[in-house]
Order: sequence, then structure tokens, then C-alpha cells
Amino acid sequence: MGYLFSVAAGLIGGIAALMLIERRRYRRSRHARSRAAQNAREGKRTARKIEFSKLVLSAVLLTYFAGFGLGFWVVLIDLSQLGVFLAYVGTPTATVIGFYSWKAKAENVVKIKQANPTETEGMPVDLNNIQP
Repeated sequence: MGYLFSVAAGLIGGIAALMLIERRRYRRSRHARSRAAQNAREGKRTARKIEFSKLVLSAVLLTYFAGFGLGFWVVLIDLSQLGVFLAYVGTPTATVIGFYSWKAKAENVVKIKQANPTETEGMPVDLNNIQP
């Protein structure tokens, strides 16, 4: 039960930290907009803003790799935990590989249609119904 509270507190704390970081960036960007407009008129480049989704992805990856390190350490101590560790590593890996394959297939269908318009004439490209 204590583990569940720890996980919930970690998630809430992580989300709160990301929201505070994003809020601070937003406030800075409001003041920097006038400077950015001036830089654009002068031809200077401005720094790009990091999106909130990328911050969330970074936090998830950091958590995953921290869990990987901890799991590896636990397996070195007690080899009977190897199955749990492999499930922890394999599940997200299989999900990412499946998603990437589906995404690549969808992109390739569109590329093939654009590269060969005469051969694929009459074949509709419906990206909503692409099957894995």
C-alpha cells in the first residue's frame, strides 16, 4: 500500500513540476515576444520553445531508465527477479517497435502513392484504416 502512495506522489509531483516549468517558460516567452519581434526585424534567430509533450516524454524516459538501472541492480543481487526485469524492459520495447512499424507503413503507403501516380490510380489512400 505504501508503494502505491509513493507512485501516486511521484506522478503528482512530476506533473506539478512539469506544469511549473512550462508556466515559467510561458511567462518568460510573453516578455520575450517583443524581443523576438525585434530580432526578427533585424534578422536574428531566436531559440525555439520546448513543447510540453517533449517535457513529458523526457520525464517518462528518465523514469524508465532509472527503473532500468534499479532493476538491473536488483537482478544482480537476486537472479530470481530476472523474469520481472525482462518484462519491464520488453513490454515498452515491443510497444514502441509495433507503433514505429505501423507509422512507417502509413508513411510508405503515402510515399508510394505520390511516387507512382499512374500505377496506383484508383487506389485510395485511407490512413484511418491501415491495418498492422
